[in-house]
Amino acid sequence: MFETQVAGLYAEFQSVLAEKGKISPREYLMAIYAFRDKLDRLALPALGVDPAKLATHNIMRFKGYGSGTLMPNSGVRGIIPERLGSRYNPGRILLQRRGDSGVWGLPSGFVNADDSDEATAFIREAREEAGINITDLEMIARTSRLDRCTHTYPNGDRIVGRDNLYRVRAYEGEPNLRRDAEREGLELGFFSISQLPKEFLDMHRYPVELYIIHLETGKFVMG
Repeated sequence: MFETQVAGLYAEFQSVLAEKGKISPREYLMAIYAFRDKLDRLALPALGVDPAKLATHNIMRFKGYGSGTLMPNSGVRGIIPERLGSRYNPGRILLQRRGDSGVWGLPSGFVNADDSDEATAFIREAREEAGINITDLEMIARTSRLDRCTHTYPNGDRIVGRDNLYRVRAYEGEPNLRRDAEREGLELGFFSISQLPKEFLDMHRYPVELYIIHLETGKFVMG
């Protein structure tokens, strides 16, 4: 696919190289990033994908990190408790079986350019991935340990997440996948924090541990 276009781009690269005499690796990578961005905006809508919602780790590869390199990311994760009538059970939380790997994990995501702040980003993610409208939440922890916050995606991208962890205090609606147009989640379910699924994302175990510390102390946890 696109072999002819690639050959044309390479010929254009050779022409620019001959004219300028030298192109830095950074200039080349930024040109590739600009080309990828333009192609995404033209082609992805035809495939039913919003280019603005592309995963950050895929875009960052074209900013000079390269496949397989450990890339820094700042994301948002949340603890959504099970609701029983008008009361919430902090010991049972909502998990999502992920579409990329099939294992369970916390509802989470990245901050988009048009999100006003990190809390707003998680509210959006919860609406898109879990179908609920959050009306009250607080930031209870920040994850930062390299040995507990790394993850390798099925496509080989590796990230270390320094993420905000939010505790949802109240929400409207019942969790569902009807708004998950990109199929980021395969299934939703509530689980006890003391009995997480066997197939659970390692990177998300640490935020659950910090949540338990928060429940015990009532304090913000820097992890």
